[in-house]
This record gives sequence, structure tokens and C-alpha cells, in this order.
Amino acid sequence: MTSAMNTAVKARLKPEYTAYAITLMGVMGVSAIAPALPAIARTFGLTKAQAGALVMAFTLPGIFFSPLTGVMADRFGRRVVASVAILVFGISGFLCSFVNFGEMVALRLVQGSSASSLVALSTTIIGDAYEGISRERIIGYNASVLTTGIAAYQLAGGYLAHLSWKFPFYMFLLAIPVSLFVLISPIPEVKCDQSFSDYTSKLFSSFNRKMLVFFATGMVAYAILYGAFLTYLPFAIYKAGGNSITVGEVQATMSLSTAFFAAKLTKISKKLGNRILSAGFLAYALALSGILASCLAGCELCFFISSVVFGYAQGSVLPTLQHRIVSLTDVEGRAAIMSTYGAVSKLGQTIGPFFFGLFSLDWVYVAGGAIALAVSVLHAVFRVRVEDKLLDVSKKGKRI
Repeated sequence: MTSAMNTAVKARLKPEYTAYAITLMGVMGVSAIAPALPAIARTFGLTKAQAGALVMAFTLPGIFFSPLTGVMADRFGRRVVASVAILVFGISGFLCSFVNFGEMVALRLVQGSSASSLVALSTTIIGDAYEGISRERIIGYNASVLTTGIAAYQLAGGYLAHLSWKFPFYMFLLAIPVSLFVLISPIPEVKCDQSFSDYTSKLFSSFNRKMLVFFATGMVAYAILYGAFLTYLPFAIYKAGGNSITVGEVQATMSLSTAFFAAKLTKISKKLGNRILSAGFLAYALALSGILASCLAGCELCFFISSVVFGYAQGSVLPTLQHRIVSLTDVEGRAAIMSTYGAVSKLGQTIGPFFFGLFSLDWVYVAGGAIALAVSVLHAVFRVRVEDKLLDVSKKGKRI
């Protein structure tokens, strides 16, 4: 009886549910504790920069550990690697509430290393389980779950941090049941049985011109997001006469807009086809120009319009890149490719604030808009194409 019930439950659990759960763990690491940083700084007598080390310690390992985790997922299976990574992520995060600041930074390094490929693994699982229009639609939903999760964690983290700086770290205990869920979930069992030399040879051959263009495009998109938008938007809003409440509302509007358009990815893709990336970067350029105009005009309301446009860019560009990279990869090396893309994305997140910090505030948005426009033109002129059978979204997709 129990066996029959377990079989019935597993039949109802679709692979995308596992992917969504992994994604929600992947975005918890920064968004859950960011509201607690001022309280942590007060408790330990830190400067803002020192408290910010808790964020850097989490994101930096991803540049180096993401590809390694991806290789492990290809060789040993997605299920066991994701489950163990989530468990280490949760325990190390929870322990941060019991140690001094130096030990906390060390635990965040461990936590960041374990979480470095979670979002990439969730996309990999979707790529393993689905193809065609179904794959594209679910990748869009996954991006929507990601941005919604960030907003929810920020909200919960803010309330918990108001009670105690320790409480947001307790949220990481959610990783324990999620780890168990991933371990028993019905996702495709994919393991590469090739020799390691054959595996690596085939892996390196995957990095063709099309793949490298998509990687470079993703790095630019993340640099714009973390540089021009997340880092310097608060300064633009303050210059226009706004305050921290306005900043939070504008950024929340962008997150909701991203979630909305990511969920509509299939419809957007049907209308725009191979023009979707060009249109998305044009939207980036328009949004950044709108932020500059709002700043110069002192119009707080106008920032919200720009954030909606920016959300469209995010919701169309990022999941499209994931879908195309997944579609270009063989199943045996998919986790490594997606995790390497995750490392490149984190590189963009790291470079963005430093690069745009070289400019004065107004020129941040001039430079950002010019870069986005240039990428839009390049994609419009050259239109990087992949095989029709992989990207023909008018074809009915199916679960593998």
C-alpha cells in the first residue's frame, strides 16, 4: 500500500517542480540576508564595506566552483550532486548565526561554493526532461520563479532582521527538506559513461562560435543588471529627490515585471523569433536612457516606467539565453556547460559594478545605454542562429 502511494505521489511530481525548488535555494543566499547587513554591521562594529564581504564571499566562489560542480553533475548525476550541494548550503548558512564575523565569512565561502551551480543545475534538469516549446516555456517559468523568490526572500529577510540579525540565517534550514525532496524526486537520471578524456574533449568542442556569443551576451546582460541598475540606480533616485522607500519600490517593480514577462516567454518568442535578443537589448538601452532622463528631470514616477521596460529586457533576454545554450548542448555535458555559463554570469555580476563605477553617475547610463544598443545592433545584423529543430518554438514540445 505504501509503495503504491509513493508511486502515485511520484507520478504527480513533475521534473519542473524539482527545478523550481532548486532555483529557490539558489537565489536565497544573498536576497535573504541582504536586509540584515546593517544590523550585522552594528552588532560586530563593521563598516558597510566590511559587512558587504558577506555578499562577496558568497558570490566569488561561483566563478571558480560552478564549472567543477557541473562536471560532477555530469559524471555522478544531477540528483545526488544537487541534493548534497543544497544540504551543505543550508547547514553552512544556518551555522552563520552562531559564530563571530571572521568565521561567518569562512562559512559564507563554503555556502557560496556549494550554491554556485544550483540555478544552472535547475536549468539543466529542465533541459534533460523537456524539449521544444515545453522546454522554452518552463525555462521562462523558472526565471519567473527566480525573480519572485528574490522578492519574497527580501521581504521575509527584512521582517526577520527587524527582530534579530540572526533570524534571516534560520531561513537556510529550509534547504534540508528541499535536499530530501530533490533526492527522491522523479528527474531524468543522466550520467556520462564516457572516459574522462573523451568527456572533456567533447566538452571543449561544444564551445563553438555560437556558444561563445551567447556566453558573452549573458555576461553583458548581468554586468548591466548588477552595475547600471542594482548598484547605481539608488544614487540616481536619490539625486532625483527620492529615498530608500522609492528605491525599494522601483526595484520591486522591476522584479515583478521580469517575472511577468519571463512567464510569457513563449508568446514573446513566437512573435519575435530570432529578433528576441536584439529587441531585449534595445529595451535595456531604452530603460537606461529612461533612468537618465528621470534623474535629470527629477521625476520619481518616471523611474517606475523605466523599471518595467528593464523588467521586459530581463524577462526576455536571460531565459532565452538559457534556452538556446541548453538546446546547443548534448545531454552528457549539459551540466558542465550550464554551470560554466553560470560562472560567466557571476563574472558579469562582479565586473559590472567596477566597470560602471569608472563613470560619473550620468555617464553610467550613457555608457550602459550605448553598450546595450551596440549588442542589440550586433544581434540584429548577425542573428546568431542555431538548428531549426532545436529552436522552432512553433513545433509542439514534449517531455523526454
